[in-house]
Amino acid sequence: MVASLSTIGYFMPIISFLFVFVLIYALLAKTKVLGDNSAVSLMLSLMLSAFFIFNASLVELVRMSSAWFVAFFVCIFLFVVLVSFTHGKLDKIMNPSMAWVMLAVLIIIFVVSSSYVFNWAINWSTLRDWAHKDWFGFVLLLVMAAVVSKVLTKK
Repeated sequence: MVASLSTIGYFMPIISFLFVFVLIYALLAKTKVLGDNSAVSLMLSLMLSAFFIFNASLVELVRMSSAWFVAFFVCIFLFVVLVSFTHGKLDKIMNPSMAWVMLAVLIIIFVVSSSYVFNWAINWSTLRDWAHKDWFGFVLLLVMAAVVSKVLTKK
């Protein structure tokens, strides 16, 4: 008997349901937006996470967003480890503005992944066609060189 990873696709709606259910309940319980009544928080989390069973595109949104969030958190973890090895303490680097930057990156990841899944903001086929043109790489290189030169000359 040969095991296949394709069977995980059958469990993806259940995993998405549980992920959204736990996430919404934890947010409602922690923020106490609805008060201390856990029954109301449970019922609201159950209803909102049920939408992920009924609408397949929401499952795709969770699948794509969670992959990007995990990749972002791995990068942040590696950044923190690198900074702690080189500087010893994170007090100089980690300040409230850094937290706002991380929050902004998380929001950007969510908006881009939702626009990809629901196709509401960006025409991805046009963007994909642009990325395969010769001029796009040149323009991207010029933008990156301008940003790097501005950072280097600022100091």
